[in-house]
This record gives sequence, C-alpha cells and structure tokens, in this order.
Amino acid sequence: MKIYTNCSTLFLFIVLITAFSSCKKHDPDVVVTGESKIKVINAVQTETNQDLFVDGKKWSNPAIAFGETSSYLKISSGNRTIKFMGLSNISTESSLKFTPSLMYSIFLVNDRSGAREIVSYEDNLSNTETGKAKIKLINLSPYYATGINVSVQAGTQFVNGLAYKEVTNYFTVDADFNLRFNVVGSTNIKTIDKTNFVDGKIYTIWFSGTNTANLEAHIITDN
Repeated sequence: MKIYTNCSTLFLFIVLITAFSSCKKHDPDVVVTGESKIKVINAVQTETNQDLFVDGKKWSNPAIAFGETSSYLKISSGNRTIKFMGLSNISTESSLKFTPSLMYSIFLVNDRSGAREIVSYEDNLSNTETGKAKIKLINLSPYYATGINVSVQAGTQFVNGLAYKEVTNYFTVDADFNLRFNVVGSTNIKTIDKTNFVDGKIYTIWFSGTNTANLEAHIITDN
C-alpha cells in the first residue's frame, strides 16, 4: 500500500511537470529577442528631407531626401515604433514587428490625397546564381490605376499590372539584360540599362511618378 501511494504521488508529480513544461513551451506571451536589420527610404516627393526615429530616438544623420536610402541599421527585434519627421515637423509614425535575423526595407509613402504611411517589406539576401542578378519590384506610386508592367529587353513580360504598394517575389535575371517598364496601357516605355546590374548582386527596384511621362525606377543595391 505504501509503495502504491508513492508511485501514485510520483506519477502525479511527473504529469504536473510535463503539463507545466508544455504550457511554458507554447506560451504566446514569450518574446523572442534578437537583432533585425532595417534600411529606410523616403518615397514622398513633396517632402525633401526626413529624419528617422526608432522608439523615440533619432537614428538618421543626415536626414533622408526623396529617393535616398539609408544603409542597413541594426535594431532590437520585436515591436518597434518607427517615425519619420520632415523639416516642416509633419511626422508619420507606425508600430512594426521585426523578426530576429531578418532584414527589412522601410518606406515612407503617400497616397493620392497626400496622406502618409509607413510600409515594410522583407529583404532576402540569400545567394544568387552565377551570372545572374536577383531583383524584387515595388510600385510606390498611387497615380497609376492600371499598374506597371516590367519586361526583359527581348520583350518577355514578367510583371503585369503591379499595383500601388504591391511587391513581387524575387526574380533571377541575366545581369547583362536591360529591363523595360511602363504604365499599363501607355506606349511610353522606359529602360533600366543593364549597366545597373552586376552578377551576384541583389536589388530592390521601386517606382515613383505622377504620370506616364515621369514614371521613374529607383534601384537599391541590397548586398
């Protein structure tokens, strides 16, 4: 009888420990700590310079002009408050969540009414194929209702009607090929010259503009 009681007690103890460990393992409130990297881009044409603040602390020096990109900055992972502030003291703020060891591009953008927001896209800096460049494309102009097409120089279209704030998957392209782009429905076709691409490099290409004539491609080398 004594042996039976001890065994029951031991069994109950093991069950409780197992249950506790299981609950601890799946606790949704556990915060995973680590570092992430972000680069920030000013994609608002009407504001020439923007300072960057992370959790209330100023990070930019100097301020970032339209079309400019910062280098990658290390930040603590998790929920961070990102704020852009211009010389006119107009600020745009957003709470973003960053995963440890991942890299992000953070853009300040505005819609057709001028309302600003902060958008984030994950960057993938894994290796590319020999003789190839790796690119992703983002449309950050709200003025093209039909979207943007992108094709290789030979005429093979690989992006059709890229909408505002939409991002593509990564494409692997020959580093010695030109890229062509235009607003859907427009015959005003523009070219990104092959000299912008280097074998083994990874690029983010984002588009700005207010009409078919001033559609512009901005090229960021990510690695």
